[in-house]
Amino acid sequence: MSILYSIRFYFNCVSGCVSRYLERFKLERKFRKEGGILGQSSQLLNSQYIVIGKNVRIKEGYRIECYDNFHGQKLNPKLILEDGVIIGPRFTCFVADMVRIKKDTIFAGNVTLVSENHGMDPESSLPYHAQPLTTGFITIGEGCWLGQNVTVLSNVTIGDKCIIGSNSVVAKDIPPYSIAVGSPARVIKRYNFEEHKWQSLTK
Repeated sequence: MSILYSIRFYFNCVSGCVSRYLERFKLERKFRKEGGILGQSSQLLNSQYIVIGKNVRIKEGYRIECYDNFHGQKLNPKLILEDGVIIGPRFTCFVADMVRIKKDTIFAGNVTLVSENHGMDPESSLPYHAQPLTTGFITIGEGCWLGQNVTVLSNVTIGDKCIIGSNSVVAKDIPPYSIAVGSPARVIKRYNFEEHKWQSLTK
């Protein structure tokens, strides 16, 4: 019995390694075809739901998981990385809905995008991790800059040319040409096109 278990365990490990290698290989081919660069991953799931523009770069240590089925719950994940997107190391992205990063946006390290959340019904017979997911889109506009350790939650649109300060948690929409910081993130500056400078909104 122990020999049979060992053989089965070894076979599952080998199958998992081969599957992960093939999935990464397919994603690398997509990147190379469009002139992009893909660093070493820590975890990759269902890369067929990832759409890549030209000259996209993702640095090492990324974790991208696209969920199309969660305990029988059908989901519609899609991650779109438009032209010129640059993503720093240790990027995490949980995709259960539409996640779009528009062209020429840059991320520093440890940025996290979360388009899903577990159910939070304390009266349910299911533990939180097994309750149905709630999902929502994420849209990050053109030419944005997200600093170190930023987290963006579901049902959020960040407008064009925004800057999000390090360690911020973005839980609601940020209008275009804004600087936002904090947890939850709030807008502290807007760009004034008449004066050609960032204008503080705080006293």
